[in-house]
Amino acid sequence: MIRKFAAAALAVFSILACRKNPEQRGVRESPGLTAEVDAYLQPFLDAGGFSGAVLMARGGRVLLDKAYGLASQEFGVPNTPRTKFQIASLSKTFTAAAIMILQENGKLSVRDRLTRFIPDYPAGDKITIHHLLTHTSGIPNVNDFPEYDREARFPHIVPQIIAMFKDKPLRFPPGDRYEYSNSNYNLLAFVIEKVSGSSYGDFLEKNIFGPLGMKDSAHRASDGVIVPGLATGYAPSGAWGLEKAPCLDWTIKTGNGSLYSTVDDLYKWDRALHDGKILNRLSLDAMFTDHAGGMGYGWFVGKRSGRRTVRFNGRSPGYTSYLERYIDDDACIIILSNNYAPVPHAAIDGLRAILFGEPHTTLVMDKGFKADEASLKTIEGRYKFGLNFYRPDAVVEIRMEDGALEIVWSETYKSALRPLAKGVFLDRLFWTTILFQADTEGKVTGFIWRDTKDYPAVRIK
Repeated sequence: MIRKFAAAALAVFSILACRKNPEQRGVRESPGLTAEVDAYLQPFLDAGGFSGAVLMARGGRVLLDKAYGLASQEFGVPNTPRTKFQIASLSKTFTAAAIMILQENGKLSVRDRLTRFIPDYPAGDKITIHHLLTHTSGIPNVNDFPEYDREARFPHIVPQIIAMFKDKPLRFPPGDRYEYSNSNYNLLAFVIEKVSGSSYGDFLEKNIFGPLGMKDSAHRASDGVIVPGLATGYAPSGAWGLEKAPCLDWTIKTGNGSLYSTVDDLYKWDRALHDGKILNRLSLDAMFTDHAGGMGYGWFVGKRSGRRTVRFNGRSPGYTSYLERYIDDDACIIILSNNYAPVPHAAIDGLRAILFGEPHTTLVMDKGFKADEASLKTIEGRYKFGLNFYRPDAVVEIRMEDGALEIVWSETYKSALRPLAKGVFLDRLFWTTILFQADTEGKVTGFIWRDTKDYPAVRIK
């Protein structure tokens, strides 16, 4: 019989308070909102999982606009609400909007076949712009290729990126299902450049950033250009430390994750979408319609805490981002971070509850807990996930390194596991909890990788 370290798990994530706000479904417009957000984020800050900026607003009124931690660990420079951050895949919301602008101007249609823009693209006569926007094209994700990490260190123009995946076989027939792939948005950037006659960055500046006064937002067209006020990107290292994020030339993410911005500029984006300043109502409705598995055009659509939302998040070396908009409440939460730990994704539920005065939990992490080396040794080994994991059938190794455990996804992709209680660890790189399981004799047989849901992995020889 398998037993879980349930008591240990409860000891890790303690409920400090599960308080109902007397303002039912209202918005906290008092100074207490800031204090509550500060208290909620403090454990993430203490664990070295977050540094960045947060903006919360409703009805055209900003309720919180505050920065946390350092933009530069080396020089002790603090973040501010006007600090710039790479926003990673949140860039896709702008790429999708650019396509809709071109459609409104009669330059293209989302039903156009890819062969109209790249005549020799394999299966391009079956792939439409709609398929690219909704990640239903079947084109494999360029990020998954073994050569991607090497190529990401050097500048690229869009045709060079497309050449990396153009001749790869489709993963499924176009339109058959949803599967997230950054390659789709590299192709959309190419379409924008070909149809408009402008570079991707220039088109966004002329048609979105400039008209909206987003002066602190742009495409990283050259990694050598100095961007004043841009936070340095970091990644978790060891139990509680940080290290500089690996080198990345952002041109390889053109269209799918190459933009930088600020929380203040992204709030202007929220207002523009609300007011229809850039796109007409038909285009906005198309963007915010669930076309495939909760995917609109550049946005995830659905409900959160019973509220109708459109949202998107991003994560690239050194940076994470999250923008969640509540359509019927005219509210939004924007989180930008210069830390690779996906805390914005982990923290959004609590921040949403605070914004709307609903019950939430505050997490407690015991930094003083120590795990003895003998018990850690019993955990070392290889483990295999199931088909429902993000990487189906993924095999990982858990091993000792300098007296602590680390989970190894590949020889170049690994992260330290911080012990929080007996059999319970924090994977800081993904900000997930790992709960090890044992049989009646105490032998470790597997673990649960706990994210938004539980993913089991079994121990293998």
